[in-house]
Amino acid sequence: MRTLKLIAVLILLPLFLGLFGVWELHRSTESIKEFADIKAELSEMHVEIEAMVAKPFSRSAKVDINGERMGVHEALSRVTQAEHELTIVQPVAGVMNNLAKGAIALGLLASLVGVLGLLGLRWAGARASHSRERLLHTFSRVSRLLPYLLVGHIVAMGAAVAAILGFEGLGLWHMGNMSTGEFKLMLVVLMLMLGFLYSIWQMGKQLPVMLHMFQSTPMSVLGQVVTPEQAPALWARVRELADQLGALAPEYIVLGMTEGFYVTSSDVNLLPSGTALKGRTLHVPMMYLGLLDSAETGAVIGHELAHFAGADTEYSLRFVPIYEGIGRSLGVIAETMLQSDVLQRTTLWPAFMLGEYFMERFDHAVNHWSRVRELAADAAGAQLAGNIAIASALVRISAIDPLLQQCLFTRVSQATNPGAGYVPPHDLPISVVQELAAQPLTLPEEEMAASLPHPSDTHPSNLERLASLQVTVEEAVSRGTRPINAAQACAAMDNYFADPQALRARITEDFLGHYVEQDAAIVQELRSHAGNATEEVRLHEGARLRGWITLGCFSFFMLLGLGLLVLPYLLPQVFVDANSTMKLVGILLLICMAFLLPLSLRMLTRANKTALLLTPEHFVFANFKAPLPIRHVADFGLQVGQGVHLNLLLEDDAPMPELASRSFFSPDAKLNRKKRWVQLHLLQICRDDKKLKDQELADLIGTYLNAGTARHLLQQRFEQA
Repeated sequence: MRTLKLIAVLILLPLFLGLFGVWELHRSTESIKEFADIKAELSEMHVEIEAMVAKPFSRSAKVDINGERMGVHEALSRVTQAEHELTIVQPVAGVMNNLAKGAIALGLLASLVGVLGLLGLRWAGARASHSRERLLHTFSRVSRLLPYLLVGHIVAMGAAVAAILGFEGLGLWHMGNMSTGEFKLMLVVLMLMLGFLYSIWQMGKQLPVMLHMFQSTPMSVLGQVVTPEQAPALWARVRELADQLGALAPEYIVLGMTEGFYVTSSDVNLLPSGTALKGRTLHVPMMYLGLLDSAETGAVIGHELAHFAGADTEYSLRFVPIYEGIGRSLGVIAETMLQSDVLQRTTLWPAFMLGEYFMERFDHAVNHWSRVRELAADAAGAQLAGNIAIASALVRISAIDPLLQQCLFTRVSQATNPGAGYVPPHDLPISVVQELAAQPLTLPEEEMAASLPHPSDTHPSNLERLASLQVTVEEAVSRGTRPINAAQACAAMDNYFADPQALRARITEDFLGHYVEQDAAIVQELRSHAGNATEEVRLHEGARLRGWITLGCFSFFMLLGLGLLVLPYLLPQVFVDANSTMKLVGILLLICMAFLLPLSLRMLTRANKTALLLTPEHFVFANFKAPLPIRHVADFGLQVGQGVHLNLLLEDDAPMPELASRSFFSPDAKLNRKKRWVQLHLLQICRDDKKLKDQELADLIGTYLNAGTARHLLQQRFEQA
């Protein structure tokens, strides 16, 4: 479906503009030929009439021009005026001809760019599957060229539309006197053209976003950089493993709490310090240094360092950072689109679609080579520590990680929403390891089909990796799910650092402090939303004037119908011939008015009745047995046409509202149980007898929805505390 949309936007739409330009070119060519014939005919007439004027008694001479007989002097004046008008319309026709040619060229150019872009992406995606070198070369080249092609497509499309509008505006100019209405219409069309050109100029604000859409964006990592002085044993072990593999050693080691082992060459934005890291970075989850034994730790770190060894080095250093960064850039563009106006969103939409399509064309090749390089890295880790060590590490991490994440989630929840008597922990790694030691390690069967958590690569399944290592599941599970000895784990973890207690305290403070600060910002935003809607607002239809007008009109036609029925009986001698016709028309009018009059009465009776009452916690509808809690509303939408349709989408787990008896003369809401929509349909929606514009209504509903949801979330938070 996305491919079809791209074909429509990038190829078919500009092709249609080009074809429209062909039609305009045909019209302008015909006009130019017609004006040339008229000019030749006028020149001939001019010479003949001048000769007649020069003769004696010319004032009495008469000539026929377009069937009108007139004196030769008046005829000469008209021919001269027509020749003067031709001096204006002929250049205009020439400009129109050029605009039509421009529309054709620009439309075909944009369509050609679209064809080349889509075919080029298909070719590049297929070529990337042949080798990692081709993937790297093709991806890099396409990521550099594609933004410029896309910008060229947008500019060509915009200019083509402007040329078409300019042609149609100038096409209103004609010979002879032009009316005021024709001048106004021409000016309106030309103003539209200028407005469109201005919009294109405004689109220039988005060009930097599109030109940089395929540039790498730094990845955010929560952790603490450790130097060789702070972690002498860890750095020594990492460098030893790198030497054994013939791999490039990392330039930075970052200790984290939640994510797993991984290496990256992407630019890193280190949180919460905001430090920027450029170069090779090894991320090490601190607690796993004690939860894994020495052989397992060496195997896992060796696996990661293998990405900087041999043929995988260039791929890891050049391709992976670009690929990861583009994925993050598309996320930035999506956020930009949400915060932009309609024109900017429309401009960025093809760019975002093409960016997604670009990534999709390479996904298959990237996934293929990711699997190949992960299995090769497993083999490298096994070469250092043995197959059973890397296999048991995979299983152990898979078994521990859910428990570890739950422990950390609990600690973060307690820190961000502290209850009475809460004491902040000062040594999170030690307390979490001790808590994990009290729990048995198990590995559900479905975990063997899962991949290890990793911020960028698509890892093969654990089962596939064990098969590649030639280690049985039973053997790996038996060794990987051995109990955790808290004392041994803590001692092993501390052995890597010069001052482990100070480092653990700092990491604990940074980790919890980051989430506390993040949570405080969220709470502040929720409180801001919660304070925006504190009073009740009554919305009603307010179509009283329309009701009176239609009531008057319908009443008049009803009286007219009655008159047409009665008059033939009162004055039979006058309406002898039209008796049956008048009766038929009268009956039809009475029947129509019998259906239409209740609609007028309906508008009058429900004009000031409350259709929707907005309260801080509920949406109250006239025909609902109970108010609808705002927390039960997932989203809302407005449809304009034949009145205003306000649609509220209910949450999946929200109970369906119960309807009371409906009344034709009340503003009742409808309920679509299948789609879980509540719909209120009114001719218009007013507040305090003032009609609300569509945007005003959307802002009002959105404000109350956000405020009610914010209050509910805050209430839940305080109840938990």
